[in-house]
Amino acid sequence: MKKRIYTILLSITLIGNAYSQTIEEQLNQVYPVADTTSNPQLQTQFSSQFDLIAMMNPESYIANYYAAFSKAMLSYSGKDQKSRDEMLDIADQFYEKAKTIEPTNQETYVLGALLANARLSVDGGSRWKEQGEIFEKNLSAARAINPNNPRIAHLKGVAVYFTPKMFGGGKKNAIEYLLKAEELFKTETESSVLKPHWGARRNAYFVGLCKEEK
Repeated sequence: MKKRIYTILLSITLIGNAYSQTIEEQLNQVYPVADTTSNPQLQTQFSSQFDLIAMMNPESYIANYYAAFSKAMLSYSGKDQKSRDEMLDIADQFYEKAKTIEPTNQETYVLGALLANARLSVDGGSRWKEQGEIFEKNLSAARAINPNNPRIAHLKGVAVYFTPKMFGGGKKNAIEYLLKAEELFKTETESSVLKPHWGARRNAYFVGLCKEEK
């Protein structure tokens, strides 16, 4: 009940301050806390807040980016294929807006890869070819712009982690990418919410999983 009241109050605050705050100020009310939780219920609440910010700022690249990103991350904890796909359908709508605003931004390509990976995790058996190609195409485009973007190596590592060993996946093959991402995350500046810098905490989690096997 308290969490629901918090969500309602935060929504009211966001709407009330929409015309007096910058995009950065609006996002800073949500992102710092949202970035530290893995609780699906809290992720749902924060995702709704990102949706609201994007709807209040339809021409903002970063607002649409975070709305799509939060839905993609939330989809991984979905309970069934239908609800997860519906969540990703909404994410795609925000992603398309972000892509229209900044089509060649390296983070736009990274986001495209994340969404493809999320679709794969829902039903990899029937989607591996189509979504796998979209995933690799987006990572390749991001890499061409900035090969030192840590999210590229992170997403590749996570994808390899969940790929069957017979197809070159598994922990042993994934950790190479995850450790590379770990080093690149150390050089990244987390100075502003306006510049995506997510991934370090999630990457550390997967590095830990890989090392458990050794």
